[in-house]
Amino acid sequence: MEQLRIGVIGLGEIGGAHCASIATLPQAQLVAVADLRTEVAAKVAASYGATAYGTADELLAHPGLDAVIIALPDHLHRAAAEAAAAAGKAMLVEKPLAVDAEDARAIVRAADAAKTFLMVGFTVRYFPQYLRARQAVQAGELGTVVSAFARRVNIVTQTDRIAGRVGVLHFLAVHDFDALRWVIGDEVASVHCVSATSAPLAHDVEHETFTTLKFKKGAIACVQAGWYLPTTHPAGFDFRLDLTGREGSLNLSMMEQGISIHGKGGTSYPYMASPLIAEDRDFVDRVLAGQPSSITGADGLAAGAIVDAALESIATGRVIQL
Repeated sequence: MEQLRIGVIGLGEIGGAHCASIATLPQAQLVAVADLRTEVAAKVAASYGATAYGTADELLAHPGLDAVIIALPDHLHRAAAEAAAAAGKAMLVEKPLAVDAEDARAIVRAADAAKTFLMVGFTVRYFPQYLRARQAVQAGELGTVVSAFARRVNIVTQTDRIAGRVGVLHFLAVHDFDALRWVIGDEVASVHCVSATSAPLAHDVEHETFTTLKFKKGAIACVQAGWYLPTTHPAGFDFRLDLTGREGSLNLSMMEQGISIHGKGGTSYPYMASPLIAEDRDFVDRVLAGQPSSITGADGLAAGAIVDAALESIATGRVIQL
């Protein structure tokens, strides 16, 4: 079996998860990892039989490397992606494509100029629940979509892990901005966003937001994003999607995936889906088959434009036209 030889750049929480995911795929081989924390890179490399590097440039020179997964902090995506494109490597760039709009456009330009494969890591598209929601809309089971409500809220300690690098719009809401475009099958025409200020946290970014989207064909959506769930919350997250159509409705809850456990340690909601493996499998299969990306640079730019509009709306109090 032909294998795609992959390197992972950035070994934080999501980079480590990608390494574990790749290890499950027979059509892929993790051959290299890179992190400025060389001791972390060495440890991860030893776990998977890969070669450890300290920088992206060193990793990109690894013999026989086919593709990279860029899982660096968001503001570092551009340099690594431009280098990967120049080296002719297929790449999966974690969401958001970038926190700066010009950086995001530069990544797409670099991939287009080099004719390299670019995929954006919007993992929500690989949850079977969201796939089924999209199928329901496409098949006309709900009739014409009239409205949607999406919730993506995390436990309060998440803000300290992110440490102010980005706020909830880039970290959480961007998932639903992309998912709603994909599920509804339409583009956003205007954006209005408000941010709570009653209980500020340590970092000077938005922590709890409601964003109203008006789609070009007339549907409306509200996206709640935040990280104020208490540490006692049994799941540590609450992700939902509700769709209302002219002829039906759909209610999706990721916290209630069909199993809850009430034991000595309290109540828990085990995380049952494996969307990251499905995402990495799709990336690998498409690169090997020479097929186009399923989540393009244009998708990354569109979701990022909604985030930028929401931030502008918070700052100005205005509805922002796209």
